[in-house]
Amino acid sequence: MNSIAIDLESVGLVRSGQAILSEIDLQIAAGSCCAIVGPNGAGKSALMAVLCGYMWPTVGTVTVEGRRYGRVNMGQMRQRIGLVEPSRSPELNRHFSVREAVATGLFGTQCLPIAVEITEGQWERVDGQIASFGIARLAAAPFHQLSSGEQMKTLLARAMVSNATILLLDEPTVGLDMGARAECVAAFESLLATPDNPTVVIVSHHLDELPRSVDQVVLLDEGRIVENGTPDQVFTGQILSRLFGCDIEVFRNQGRVVASATGPVVR
Repeated sequence: MNSIAIDLESVGLVRSGQAILSEIDLQIAAGSCCAIVGPNGAGKSALMAVLCGYMWPTVGTVTVEGRRYGRVNMGQMRQRIGLVEPSRSPELNRHFSVREAVATGLFGTQCLPIAVEITEGQWERVDGQIASFGIARLAAAPFHQLSSGEQMKTLLARAMVSNATILLLDEPTVGLDMGARAECVAAFESLLATPDNPTVVIVSHHLDELPRSVDQVVLLDEGRIVENGTPDQVFTGQILSRLFGCDIEVFRNQGRVVASATGPVVR
């Protein structure tokens, strides 16, 4: 039986007098893939920020890999957590090559530290991650000249280069065309299929962008968990129609779930 990688107990988050998250109780097994789905404003990104330690809950406890936030060095903790947020991508130096951009992930910074010399072993890790995401041919290319899909693969390599054991993906395919989205989803699935794969938490609005190997689905609405279960339990037309406020039909094709909105309903 898998151990628990992420454990949230009675987590609440209040900002400017408004409840952003309320009564969040959530356990995610180590090595599993959990999808967080919900309408705009449901609290998905806030939940990811809490998991990273960039936002502190007003109430409740957050424990990641047995380490309780507030009792651990968060700088060291974040080295175990890879975060990819394309809508808030790091402002990397526009002159950085792909190799240099990925290397910043060794330090969790947007630049390469001046006073720190990167070792041969660290560069080997950088090159290994670049190769694992199929962009070795682009190692010397300027990051800002890459296609959106290639930039996403670079950010994934950057997130994983510190040997992260938790990978948080906040709408990772936003802004990508269909081909680039398919390429990125394939990269997620390849990562999940590797030995000792990280625990992955992915936020998405589009079910067809989720890896086939999703183990757990959490539906958020107005800062609360309204459903938590397996994809077969949660991804039903009735449940999704209630969540998004429109008639939704759910299709399954070769392990992938696709949802189609067919008309409005009264919530």
